[in-house]
Amino acid sequence: MRLLDETTTLKLDGTTVRLRPTLRCALKISEIHGEPVDFCGKILKNNVTLIGDLFAHGIEDDDERRDALAWLSYSPQPLRKRVEHVALDLYVFALHLTGIDPDEKPNASNASGPSVKFNRTLGELFGFATGVLHWSPESAWNATPREISHALQVWRRTQPGYEPTDDERAEEALSATFDRVGLQALKNLA
Repeated sequence: MRLLDETTTLKLDGTTVRLRPTLRCALKISEIHGEPVDFCGKILKNNVTLIGDLFAHGIEDDDERRDALAWLSYSPQPLRKRVEHVALDLYVFALHLTGIDPDEKPNASNASGPSVKFNRTLGELFGFATGVLHWSPESAWNATPREISHALQVWRRTQPGYEPTDDERAEEALSATFDRVGLQALKNLA
């Protein structure tokens, strides 16, 4: 897993706003708009209510939130054009809300298994962050699902009896190969 900047920056008629996919935002969107497949689908269908909710819950700065909601409501540009302007970026933002890195190759080994409600998963992440890592509730709510998931993976590696998964072994082997190739390239420069 690579760390990434999950902030989504939108330019709205000269105003720049930043959305951050916090655990709090993910829970609010899920409570209002359902499971990730539901709210991601709504973005692709240009659902204005969802877009307004993403602005309302994903933008932390009060002035930026006000500007974004005003842009959505009152811009001279037709509403359809405004929604189309932000749809792809908001789709990526919605993926970040679910803890998915849109640039990362899907892991086929995790594709099967029982279906788990998204809200339950968010609750488990919150419980792990506060109960195991001892983060304050405010810190947990302001973290992103990927940040908490990454902390969970690191914590898991420190536990007695930890055995890496096949995917982790493959990633370590690939990383070691790239490290050896890079070191050899540096040696050849000398």
